[in-house]
Amino acid sequence: MRTFLTPLRPLRRALRTAAVASSMLVVIGSGAAMAQRSSGWTQFQGGPGKTGATATGPEPGYGQAWRTPFAPGGPGDRYGLSAPVIAGGVAVAVGPEQVIGVDVASGEELFEVARDLGPSVPAAVASSGPRTAILYTEGWGAGPPSPTPTADASPSGSPSVPAGGGTDAFDSHLAAFDLETQEALWPPVQLDGVSRTGVTVDASTAFVGVNGGTVTAVDVAEGSVIWQQELGGTLLTPIAAADGLVLVGLQGDRDTQPVIVALDAATGQERWRHEPTDPAAVVSAVSVSDGRVFAIFTGLSETSVFTVDLTDGSQEWSRRLNATFDVVAPPVVGEGTVLVTDLIGHTRAFDPETGEQRWDFAQNAPAFRSVPLLVGAKLLVPTLEGELAAIDTRTGELVWRGLTDGVPVRSLAVAGEVLVAVRGSTGSGLEGIEHDPDVALVRQSSPTTLDPGRMLAAIAIATVPVLAVVLLFGRWLAPRMGPAFTDDEGHEDDAADDQVTDPWEDEDPAL
Repeated sequence: MRTFLTPLRPLRRALRTAAVASSMLVVIGSGAAMAQRSSGWTQFQGGPGKTGATATGPEPGYGQAWRTPFAPGGPGDRYGLSAPVIAGGVAVAVGPEQVIGVDVASGEELFEVARDLGPSVPAAVASSGPRTAILYTEGWGAGPPSPTPTADASPSGSPSVPAGGGTDAFDSHLAAFDLETQEALWPPVQLDGVSRTGVTVDASTAFVGVNGGTVTAVDVAEGSVIWQQELGGTLLTPIAAADGLVLVGLQGDRDTQPVIVALDAATGQERWRHEPTDPAAVVSAVSVSDGRVFAIFTGLSETSVFTVDLTDGSQEWSRRLNATFDVVAPPVVGEGTVLVTDLIGHTRAFDPETGEQRWDFAQNAPAFRSVPLLVGAKLLVPTLEGELAAIDTRTGELVWRGLTDGVPVRSLAVAGEVLVAVRGSTGSGLEGIEHDPDVALVRQSSPTTLDPGRMLAAIAIATVPVLAVVLLFGRWLAPRMGPAFTDDEGHEDDAADDQVTDPWEDEDPAL
């Protein structure tokens, strides 16, 4: 077991651990209870709508509760863990050749299930009769990718990865196991390409896509294919589902525009397609909330966040961003706000109905592959520098920033009063983050916000020492300088002296 416990706030953690352990005993002893508890952060960005928002969770500031290292694997040992999902008191993450389960209270590794080498993309938690199922994809086709990334880059900015060039049968599929026993629930479902979408579950159906643009719907209880739909494009981002529809973002190429496609969740029949009004090459993952679909289109000259009506795909509004975004990260939607964070950590908040920008905050820290999370009214923005920032969505102010240790923080998941984060690079692994009442909060406006009072005060503060230096230097320099003017022969101008009068010469000599 790979476990590292940080000795902070031991009494409080012990009490919480005991409480969670007791509840886990009840869950393990009852399949029905475990199935009931699968309703939390069950998939990437929380649920099928991919909104990345939850009403409850730990408040900032934060401190580390535990850290569980995970050695990267796969070709070149350069593949880490996926975004975690939560099944009761267990955090589940997918590695290149395994699916691991970690206790959210202590960080103790509970299980490790082998999988065929494949992209580390998120699993999903679902109820399968009396059991809790963990669904995940695996396989890299006929062979693993090269240990050395190719120069060609995918739309996400990551190195493109070949599906393998051998002659064996294509090896990629959807699999599932029982959370309690880790036993397979049904035979793997064959896929016709490498999957990078992760698994999306809505009601009793799982949806998974492959790079070539095929979407497969699978019955969670039986593991049987309900339908397959070939969409004719490149599919690299998570799939969303809501109100009987499945929403898919297909990437563009030299000849085609990116597009969002809506499929009937029951039949796979295409309902509508939405293309950008301006030339674009890339579309982000989508999120769905209150009858609206939110996404980001990126072209050569501009980037825009937009929303379309869920029922017919008609565009409601679009706002230009002039920034680059990670295609894997959909807009975060919650608390009556749409939130987008670009690759340099600049967050903007929009009204979901009108598209009016409410505020922005420039964190000025790289956020590539670091997906934000909304907990209540606080947007948590992780960065490549190992930083986690909390922004109050009601004011647009930074209220806390910390956990900086140089190890990238990737996606976050909410497990009750614990945040579970994925760490990358040399510190790869999972980390538990909890509220620390001893950490001071702040109220900091964005550097992009004009504050006339503070600006004038700063100018005054900067001006005073400059003027003092100038005056002192001027007084020291004045007697060392010659007269301002000289005559043609280099002599002082006597005429000027003749015009100088004694202010006392007209006074009465007697005085």
